[in-house]
Amino acid sequence: MKDSPLMLLMKRVTVLAAGAVLFLLAEISSPAAPARLDRTDESIAALHAHQFLSEPEYWLQNAIPAGKCESTKVAKMLVEVTKVFKDPAKTTDEAITVLVKHGVISAPDAWTAGTAPGATMNGANVATVLNRCAAQLPMDPPKSAKAAPLEATPPAKLKGSYDIVIAGAGTGGVGVAVQAARMGRSVLLLEETDWIGGQMNAAAVTSMDEGVTLVRERGLYRELCGLIASYYQPLGINYLTAYWNGHVCVEPRVGRRLLHVLLGDARGQGVLDLALRTRVTKVTRKGDTVTGVEIESVTEAGREAHTITSKVLVDATEWGDVIPLTGARYRAGNHTSDALDPAAHVQDNTWTAVVKQYPHGVPEELLIPQAPPGYTDKVAANFTRMLVDGDQIDIKGKPWTWSTYIGYRAMPDSSRPGDSPPITRTHLNSGNDYHSSVAEIEDPAARQATNREMRLKTLQLLYYIQTKVRNDWAVANDEGYDTPYNRAEIDRWIADQPALAPFRAVLYHFSIIPYTRESRRIIGLHTLTAHELERKPGSPVHFAHTVALGDYAVDLHGSMTVPYLEPEFDHESDIPHKFGEHGVGPFAIPFECFIPEKIDGFLPAEKNLSQSRMANGATRLQPHTLLMGQAVGAIAALAVQHGVQPRAVDPVEVQRVLLDAGDTLCIDGAPGTRWGTPEWRDKQLDILRNGAPAEAP
Repeated sequence: MKDSPLMLLMKRVTVLAAGAVLFLLAEISSPAAPARLDRTDESIAALHAHQFLSEPEYWLQNAIPAGKCESTKVAKMLVEVTKVFKDPAKTTDEAITVLVKHGVISAPDAWTAGTAPGATMNGANVATVLNRCAAQLPMDPPKSAKAAPLEATPPAKLKGSYDIVIAGAGTGGVGVAVQAARMGRSVLLLEETDWIGGQMNAAAVTSMDEGVTLVRERGLYRELCGLIASYYQPLGINYLTAYWNGHVCVEPRVGRRLLHVLLGDARGQGVLDLALRTRVTKVTRKGDTVTGVEIESVTEAGREAHTITSKVLVDATEWGDVIPLTGARYRAGNHTSDALDPAAHVQDNTWTAVVKQYPHGVPEELLIPQAPPGYTDKVAANFTRMLVDGDQIDIKGKPWTWSTYIGYRAMPDSSRPGDSPPITRTHLNSGNDYHSSVAEIEDPAARQATNREMRLKTLQLLYYIQTKVRNDWAVANDEGYDTPYNRAEIDRWIADQPALAPFRAVLYHFSIIPYTRESRRIIGLHTLTAHELERKPGSPVHFAHTVALGDYAVDLHGSMTVPYLEPEFDHESDIPHKFGEHGVGPFAIPFECFIPEKIDGFLPAEKNLSQSRMANGATRLQPHTLLMGQAVGAIAALAVQHGVQPRAVDPVEVQRVLLDAGDTLCIDGAPGTRWGTPEWRDKQLDILRNGAPAEAP
């Protein structure tokens, strides 16, 4: 007898329940149920498997955007799903209270009305509840959780030669290092600051911009989510706090440690060295082939220079700073490197700051004693239009209330007992964007000046919060940002601007680097465009040589107007007039976007792949740069293994390696198969090969 859609799901849940994150299951749509971007069917099956949900067939059919769910069934469901928490409910009213407490629902009156006799609830809202509750189910940690964190290697102990040298230890660089080391290659990972994690950790943007939750199924991001869960779940702390309790988040200091753990696991018995406060100063070449680098390290004794040879050099810096040193052509703003315009707009950047509540009073040294320089009535009025006090969460309302604001980038808080909500830790990443241009990308002096202005704007915002909104919140003093690198940066700034001296103690705890949204981008064999990744109207392009998937909407902060586009790639019709207008969900990134047009021995692995400005607005986020880095790690490792240049690597072999590592590559997954199985891998290879692809030239 043919299995029902539910039985197919249940078999997979039963197999995976012992060791997998139940909301991170295989990409499959049951034949009888509508396809879903968030795979609510997986949540339904997982909750049913744990006996936290009855009548799963009903929810498969009705918990969909166009569905209407009967009030009596919704009321019963709400009571059942509270069993995932420590305080399960017995009545509908109790269930609504519990679900509000845990951030699953935010409009209790609507749920009270929707569970009244004769009423109905929208299927999309029901699906949200099911997905958020399924995300709380227990999981076993990934094997890498047992690894010792990778410690930095002193510069004097670095080797003279590595297979792969990576500049930049952000999410892209870490992805490269982990994948390449696991494939047996010797790897050197360089980081200019003393924090790894780039935009995710060092810039404190730990609220994961996932697009849709499908990204949690893929490769290294799946593993990272497992590591995050393995840290917080034993503490009884919810880590799905970001975006009003909808997405993964992690405290920066925790995220930093988990990346060190991931690197430690990847190193194993091989060679994976990490050099902090070290940057590439020169690239050595033979003809058009990169052969190595000269690096400079800052130590307690001063500066040390070393020459390192490599077979593949990877630029995973936040700004694409190594690209010009290689001689590769690139784009910055809407111009190419042979005709740059320093005034051309790029995305706004942000200097974030992690803030937390001090229920017993803010330490005196963290109170901002006076208005920071430049804080005028106009500045205060701008903040007032953006943020006011208030406990009601209203995402669409303007100005935002304090509770809405802190829920936007809400973090778990392991420094206190108890779960979230209430939210007691967040980071300032709204209302403090700062205009940026190509000058900041190209000119170190301009970059430093703008970085300082960004810090100052965030200091002004924090002063406004403390004086006009909440006086029991201040910069978090336990994230570990008060480091030698950060102190040196702040001390130099104050030496140049003594008026900032009263704010030194606060500034020491600001994040290490800015949240940089746009960088140099190589000119590669193919340039990914916004039209190719648009998910509506129509579908994104299916590339035969796909090596990574993204999910996020096209999102450019500032400069998303016709004069700042690249007319050869993107057009006015590609501009979304509101977030997500052209869709969210999986889109493909092909092998050819990572291959420079001429330079060999070199690959990009951050925001700097070959793509248009608008495409960058969708690929620049933390989960996607980690997965793109993983793809580059596979390309580089195979190039070394076969003794060829990266451009000569067979993209299909790259795909096999990535699929074996659990990285989904097909936009629609592999329906009818279970994640990680040979059938799952082979079906995707068949789809990539025969699924009417549009191959990159």
